[in-house]
Amino acid sequence: MNTWQSVRAEVLDRIRSGKWAPGELIPTEQELAVELGCARATVNRALRELADSGIVERRRKVGTRVATTPSRRTVLEISVIRQEIEATGAEYGYTMLECGITIPPEYVALALQIAPDRRVMATRLLYLANGRPHCSETVWLNLTALPPVECENFTVASPHEWLARNVALTHGRFSILAEAASIEAASSLQVPTGTPLLTIERTNWSNTMPVSYSRQSYPPGHRLVSED
Repeated sequence: MNTWQSVRAEVLDRIRSGKWAPGELIPTEQELAVELGCARATVNRALRELADSGIVERRRKVGTRVATTPSRRTVLEISVIRQEIEATGAEYGYTMLECGITIPPEYVALALQIAPDRRVMATRLLYLANGRPHCSETVWLNLTALPPVECENFTVASPHEWLARNVALTHGRFSILAEAASIEAASSLQVPTGTPLLTIERTNWSNTMPVSYSRQSYPPGHRLVSED
């Protein structure tokens, strides 16, 4: 337990096994540090990461409590790109460019809260509107948190459509950024390399478990609309 990642994994195991129930106060940082044989700062970093992910709640002078996320069928309605395209009146098109089992980049393993050497399913996808590139997307799936799934599941429907039908999704997290198009993204979207793209990073959760992480890239001119 000499890294914050290993401490985080241990805390997650105790929460998921039910040893620490929703709403329960967990041991203090100092108590965990003594028990796990690591520095208090290591425990602090692990708990901060779990708090940022919504798994635990931290309050000064109170302590750290397991988040009270209800365990029920999906309450998160995730919008899929098919709906986004069809809402504009355009004809929807979809192609799975790549799919396979792989060790993910470090930032993906961090988002999915898995060990750096844990394999995931990675898919690279292209969405079309009236035959023109609309969005390039890569999705990484946490296989330990999902029902059995094969690449063939995504030949006609996207991973997010499959998730919406097969997994009890409870909440999600989004980040929006602008970045230059990589060679891969530029080729898919038919724009010059380095073109500014609108990119949306998205993590989907089922209770305390991250089940998927994706990056969607849109070409210049895309309008992002949200309703409250």
